[in-house]
Amino acid sequence: MLNLAGGGFFLTMKRSRLILLIFAVACVLVLAPAGAAFAATTNSALWCPNVAPESTAQLGTLRIVESPAGGSIKPGDWVSISLPLYVEIQKLTVRTPSSGTLVASVNASISVSDNGFSVSTVPGTVYAFGEEAPLKVNELNVSVVNRNTLNLTVKKQPWDPLASTLTMLVLWDEIKIKPVTPEDLESSDIKVTLDAPSTAGFSSGSVTVGKLLTAGGSTITAASVAGITGIGGGIADITLKEDVAGALKVNKDVFPGGDTVKLVLSPGFTWDTVTLILQGGFAGGSVDKAVHTEKNGCSALYLKINTATTSQPGQLVIKASVKANEPFTTARDVKVTYGGTNPGVGGERIAEVTVAKYLVSGLSVAARSTLDAVAGRLNQQIGNFTVAEGMPGNLRRDSFISLTLPEGAKWNRLPTIGREAGDGQLRYHSTYDKGRTVLYSVYQAGTSRTIFCFKNATVDLAVYAPEELSVTLKGPGIEDTVTVAQVQTPVAISAAGGTVRIGAREQAAGAVTIQENLVGALRARDAAGNRAVLKLTLPSGVYFARKPAVAVTAGDLKLYSDGVRFEDNDRTLAIPVELSSATAVEKPAPAGTDSASETDAGTVSEQVGSTVTIKDIFLTLDRRVAEGSITVKVSGSALSETMDLFTSSLNELVLVLANCTEKTIRPEAVFTVGTKKYRVGNEEREMDVAPYIKNGRTYAPVRYLANAAGLADSCIPWSAQDQTVTVVVPGERIIQFKVGQKAYLLQRTPIPIDVAPEIVNGRVMLPYRFVAEALGLEAGWDAATRQVVIR
Repeated sequence: MLNLAGGGFFLTMKRSRLILLIFAVACVLVLAPAGAAFAATTNSALWCPNVAPESTAQLGTLRIVESPAGGSIKPGDWVSISLPLYVEIQKLTVRTPSSGTLVASVNASISVSDNGFSVSTVPGTVYAFGEEAPLKVNELNVSVVNRNTLNLTVKKQPWDPLASTLTMLVLWDEIKIKPVTPEDLESSDIKVTLDAPSTAGFSSGSVTVGKLLTAGGSTITAASVAGITGIGGGIADITLKEDVAGALKVNKDVFPGGDTVKLVLSPGFTWDTVTLILQGGFAGGSVDKAVHTEKNGCSALYLKINTATTSQPGQLVIKASVKANEPFTTARDVKVTYGGTNPGVGGERIAEVTVAKYLVSGLSVAARSTLDAVAGRLNQQIGNFTVAEGMPGNLRRDSFISLTLPEGAKWNRLPTIGREAGDGQLRYHSTYDKGRTVLYSVYQAGTSRTIFCFKNATVDLAVYAPEELSVTLKGPGIEDTVTVAQVQTPVAISAAGGTVRIGAREQAAGAVTIQENLVGALRARDAAGNRAVLKLTLPSGVYFARKPAVAVTAGDLKLYSDGVRFEDNDRTLAIPVELSSATAVEKPAPAGTDSASETDAGTVSEQVGSTVTIKDIFLTLDRRVAEGSITVKVSGSALSETMDLFTSSLNELVLVLANCTEKTIRPEAVFTVGTKKYRVGNEEREMDVAPYIKNGRTYAPVRYLANAAGLADSCIPWSAQDQTVTVVVPGERIIQFKVGQKAYLLQRTPIPIDVAPEIVNGRVMLPYRFVAEALGLEAGWDAATRQVVIR
């Protein structure tokens, strides 16, 4: 039993160990993220020196350390190491100082020339760019790709990858810094970039290994800006700092000549008291000062460098006050320009700092931000702006300031007021001018200069709101404006144009295009939830002769086609919108351009909403229309949600549809007694009744006389019940002839005639002269041919 038990015990132990091993492996597999990268090096710089352009310098050492406990670097892993283009490698060293690592005790020097590179481990051999050379045979290779890029490739795995880690140092021994200007630099940081495959154990990224001093070796900064008045005052402390020891050179000639260092004040101000505090490498007596007037009249503080710094860079704190040469009427910044001919300065004008603000009595307004808004929309947010006192107490208690929007804009959400400085207080007083102006009263005058910030305001905009939306500030001693938003019109409208004539019917005009400037510009529902409508309205005396073709030619806007209709006696075309656009499309290229080629050339295409095209537009113009442009007004609830807030003229866009020329000269019409044929110009037509003479009067059918004048049958309705024929000249006059009555109505005014209309063969007959006069035409009689001539 003991043996069996013992055997069972050992068997159980073996199974337990196996289960534990399987469990451990399973935990590793579960905890390892799927597709995880195994890059495990940490890249850093041991130091970061300052270097100057057009010099040969040493950059900070790049340190690549494999994370404990190693094992991520594998044979075949490689990393590309690059320096900026304005940097050229002349000499570098690669070391692996820690023993027992992937590559033990490598210390190889690499020299680079225009012909290639050589390594100290293979003396006498010059390798071409792109070739591999051994830094340590069978363990680590190097390939110099060009003057600023090299690759390092691992050839051998460490003996115990779980117990050792790789530490690799890249020493940039001699690096040539080529000429470079600040404008050509994204940053003054000199960065080395590491790029490795995702399967390699090396980490990609960048490390700063130096600072490029394009400013010439020294800089100035200023503390918080001070406020001064007409009598002058103390300015912000100025700190002058050398970037490297010895940057500022000793004056060679008689001071203030030679290698000058100077700080020049803004025009109108003069250095008053100046105290120098020497720090860092500047020892006592190493810098003196003097104030001189420049040729341009500006006051300059000259610094005399008696002794250059050696072991460490110098720092100089300048405590000073200035005077105003004359009292100014406007506020301004007092600035100091740092320059001179000293090599450590690097130019006549290298830096400019603001050291004070000259304060004058009065208010000023300034924008903090400018936002984008859409015309014809409610609740559009505008940018923040400030109202600042020039001096404390400029806003007296119980005084007022007003903020006024232009025509086409009204306040929706009033601005909230925050204080950026001072202790003055404002209170809301009232809103007037139909919501355009908001008034604030000064509840508490400030004991220090107060700056108010007006923010988070929204406005309601008409379609015809200004493209640049400004707020006008009125207050004690000020009336000024500040721009708070750029307003975009919801749609762009255009017309193909055309020419029409006065008094002519069914004349073709060019197509109209309505382009949404943004997705959803044309709304599908109005404020009450009803279907929104886009309207095109013609001027007085101009009418749509037939219903145009309306279609969406780009985008996903959906129109309610069955609801397209005429309103206002055929002067207005109403187009209901069923669904607003939801997807942006590429704006069509202008005619004559190749949008594909422009896109290939790198032009970013503009995204817009849908496009509506209205074509087959035919117009009828009455005789009262003046020569010139025929416009169409685009409006409606689909275009604007502020129709109830502004006048109609502010909520419509106006487009020139066609050009109107002189009146149309219609061809004469000729009617012959006794024949049913008549002629209009060169066209022969036929009637169903012939003119006749009765009691010395020539009777002609009213309908055909009206047809000859250019009126369609729809404009000549007949009422059998009233025995009356009506002649409608669109937009001009209405004439009614009643059978048996010796008068006709012209615009409801009775005009007496000496004979009454009568019916012959179903047509109302009347002496042609009365019909012609009622229509405003000339009529003549040719006795020889027995013909009536209508002109």
